[in-house]
Amino acid sequence: MDNVISFSKLTLGCLLLAIVIALPSGITAWFDGLPWTGEKETIALTIIIPFLFILAWRFLALRLPILLLGALLILKIVLFLGSPAGGWLVKVYPSANYDSSVLSSFQRHEGDTWVTTYETSWNENASGILRQPWTEKLDFPLDWVLFSNTAACGVSTIPCFNKLNPVIEIEGSVLIPEGKRFSLVAEGVQKGTLSAIHESGESFILTPTKDIKEGSEKQYQLPRSGRWRVSGKLHYGGTEWSLIPLLVEDDGEIETELGRGVLWKSEESLSSAESQIGIYKFISFVIDIGIIVFLILWAAWATRLMIHRQILTLPLVVFSTSAICISIFMAPVFAYMLQRVGLADPTSASYLGISILISGIGYLLWVYWAKDFRNFRADQIVLSVFLLFGPPLLLFFANLWCSILGQWAVWGAGDDWTSYQFFARKIVVEGEWLNAGEGVFIMQPLYRYFVGFYHWLFGQSAFVQHMADVWCVLGATVLLASWAVKLRLSALIILIANTIYLAIILMGTIRYHIGRGLIEHHAMIFMVLAGWFLYGAREGNFLRIVGAGICGVIGYWLRQDHLIVIAMLVFFIIEPTHGATAEVWKAYWSQIWTYWKRGFSYVGIIVSGVFLICFRNWWVGGVFAPAVGPGGPDMPPVYFSTEIDVTDLYMKMKLMLTATHSPTPSFATMVLLPGTFIGFAALIWRPNCLRGFPMAIGCALIGVFLPYVFFSNPGYPGRYSIHLLPLALLSTMIITDYLLKRVSFFEIRVDEE
Repeated sequence: MDNVISFSKLTLGCLLLAIVIALPSGITAWFDGLPWTGEKETIALTIIIPFLFILAWRFLALRLPILLLGALLILKIVLFLGSPAGGWLVKVYPSANYDSSVLSSFQRHEGDTWVTTYETSWNENASGILRQPWTEKLDFPLDWVLFSNTAACGVSTIPCFNKLNPVIEIEGSVLIPEGKRFSLVAEGVQKGTLSAIHESGESFILTPTKDIKEGSEKQYQLPRSGRWRVSGKLHYGGTEWSLIPLLVEDDGEIETELGRGVLWKSEESLSSAESQIGIYKFISFVIDIGIIVFLILWAAWATRLMIHRQILTLPLVVFSTSAICISIFMAPVFAYMLQRVGLADPTSASYLGISILISGIGYLLWVYWAKDFRNFRADQIVLSVFLLFGPPLLLFFANLWCSILGQWAVWGAGDDWTSYQFFARKIVVEGEWLNAGEGVFIMQPLYRYFVGFYHWLFGQSAFVQHMADVWCVLGATVLLASWAVKLRLSALIILIANTIYLAIILMGTIRYHIGRGLIEHHAMIFMVLAGWFLYGAREGNFLRIVGAGICGVIGYWLRQDHLIVIAMLVFFIIEPTHGATAEVWKAYWSQIWTYWKRGFSYVGIIVSGVFLICFRNWWVGGVFAPAVGPGGPDMPPVYFSTEIDVTDLYMKMKLMLTATHSPTPSFATMVLLPGTFIGFAALIWRPNCLRGFPMAIGCALIGVFLPYVFFSNPGYPGRYSIHLLPLALLSTMIITDYLLKRVSFFEIRVDEE
């Protein structure tokens, strides 16, 4: 009964939190609901809340949090029902002479010529909402700007981006507090003014200024306080754009952050609720403070829980903090050192990789020097890994990308990441939920939906899409630790292996795929999840088979050439196994007949996923097949060949095992090559050190490599090693654990554990 009550309370707590965060409040605030385009709510939703939920999800089932969330929900409903909507409506009209051969096609609003955007999904009469100052060109609603012509624009497309000259139409209301005046900075405006009409009937021509200093001059300011209706069109051009509302004090002091109650969408709704605006502002402030207090209480409860369980220890905090501090304060040193050896890193991710390597080794040395093995117990190590590496990863990349919050990106032309942005717009903005930009899928099917979903919830910025890659890397790290615990590997090996895994991800060619807008990390995490669910599932709840099947289907839809490896993961159901080669193969055959229902259930779910893709392609494009090449159904895929060239096959395998086109092996090769070799060897040769090795790893490795016997793996070095690395690392961990447990130095540690 207690479990049922706890589950019901947890469900209620999660539901209340979701509604409080999601429900639009109308008035501009820190946590003003969907869409989550504000900086603070984006950070909270993509970093803070997921982090706390992983550590202390039980907090949401407690009485006090539920009561607090219930009170906040009541206040949120009051704002939702009563408050007028904040911000100015902005419509973007592309110039009449734009070159359709340069820009990818985009949809205009029905019956008009202004462009629909992700914001239009929430505000049907606008391309964007001006709630905060737009200080750069990329702050404007430009998610329709995707260039497709490399001949005219180059690969970077910057020349074409600089030539944009749209018309920006503004409509809204401004409520000027007593004793203040209002002006508007609009750098980049070639011509145009705004018409302002006071509630008393007085009219004024509001001329935008070129900079903030000029905005302090009275001829550019609305002449009196009160409610004004503002509308007009501004013609933009050049490379530097801005749209910054200003409040000017009588003494000349200028405010660019207008707060909660200045800009409004509709003069009519504002006039009817003007007497309650002060109340609505106060309620919105209480909600913001309440959510912050809730998060602080959650963090305090999680901290207390982790300390009580002896997971959050002082050494772990020190070395986790040192990883992020070293990456920040030593960045100039790392940059100089890497540049001197010809390894300059434009992503700066390698700085974090070096820092994690230093901190991980330092933590291990401390543990052995101080004999402090509290974090090395099997029930502690997974969360210890999460706390040691999670904060540095999340904070480093959040700091790296915080400048793009709210901003569109210049995606370039001719690359896969631009295509996924184009498809995402087709799905969300233009409503092509089934067609998704392609009649028959040529590019990978599902990732475009992920991208569209991120933009639909969080606006045009790619910040959330990038952070999702970071969560995939962190998730794989934690899942590998959990998987290793199931395999009864020592905590020492788990910590060393995860340190190496992150160092490889952050210091080699794979680092370029974090935040690049490609499918790789998303596809990898669902493949790992499927294998994690399946390991030992022969005795577990049947829901694990269903969960593995769902993750497998998602992984296949994200990258279709993973079909074989995802299918081969079915053999993890049989694990663990032990014995010589003949014994294990005999046991495998016996176990297949014993647990065939679970295996067939998993494979059946995967086959259903393949069938759904084929059916969709037939329904939309008339071809019953998972995908076709760029040449159409009558032409073979560009990267497919039934003729096996030995030299070409060697180069493809070498690329996957080294993660680089360079003739010099990379750091990743130290794990990829031996891990793959051991996995294959264990299928046919099982000496004492491999008698407990899961044969399912070798089967999965066959599934990783087999597609590339017939398909090429061109472009973006390292992308095809991302999916191999977890299996190769797991393989290496198993054999290393076996060897180290036979060294007397480590036997002491194992006994103490």
